[in-house]
Amino acid sequence: MDVPDEIICVECQGTCYRLTQRPEDDPFLPGDFVAYRCPDCAERFDLVMEADEDD
Repeated sequence: MDVPDEIICVECQGTCYRLTQRPEDDPFLPGDFVAYRCPDCAERFDLVMEADEDD
C-alpha cells in the first residue's frame, strides 16, 4: 500500500510530513494508523489507511 510522505494540512494549508515509518519488508496495510505533523501550525493528524478500489 502506497502511503504519501506528505499531505496538505487541513488547519493552515501547509505541508504535513509523515511521522510513522515502516521498514520496506513490513509495508502498511489497510487499517494501519499513520501519523503526520505540520511544522507550520504544529498540528498532528492520525489517519487510518483504507484499501484503494484498485488494491
